[in-house]
Amino acid sequence: MSTRPTKLAASLAFLAMLALADSERPALKEAPARLVTCIESTARADRAAACVNLTRDATQKRLRIYAVSLGASTGKFKEGDYDIEVIYNNEMAVEGKTAAGAYHHQHNQLVLTFAAARLASGENGLGLRLIRLLAAAQPDLLWSSPAHSSIPIQKILTGIEKEEEYIKEFLKEAAQDWEYTLKLYGP
Repeated sequence: MSTRPTKLAASLAFLAMLALADSERPALKEAPARLVTCIESTARADRAAACVNLTRDATQKRLRIYAVSLGASTGKFKEGDYDIEVIYNNEMAVEGKTAAGAYHHQHNQLVLTFAAARLASGENGLGLRLIRLLAAAQPDLLWSSPAHSSIPIQKILTGIEKEEEYIKEFLKEAAQDWEYTLKLYGP
């Protein structure tokens, strides 16, 4: 007697149970408004955690960048008094494509704000190094403000290198954002 039909039947039964279990997930029964509220709350909590972590890390002169691009140089780097670590994780990269307000996106956004504040204060080496690392680590990173439309990280980098006029406003607003973040979440 062959075990192949038995194994096939068991496999099909297992897959049917998985499909049934998948359709029985409580989240699938929630109202869309409740799910959106949950997603937005999670994004706000991730942002607050990123703010707390980054303000403390910056004070301790150690920074982390989360890479979602395989082209990023990962590892540990030194820029002046700062230790910088670029970390790549495949799950983070894959999930980040569809996540709303994921921690690593919030964190990298804050690193961009910190880098711009460093540039605005004349600390060009650190600011430019961080922006270059961010551009490689998260090529789709954007900066925006209520007063300005989104600027892609690559355009920010080019604008800084070419000393474009629009960058002055970006640096000014980002420096203000960083000061506000320090006031609210800093050590």
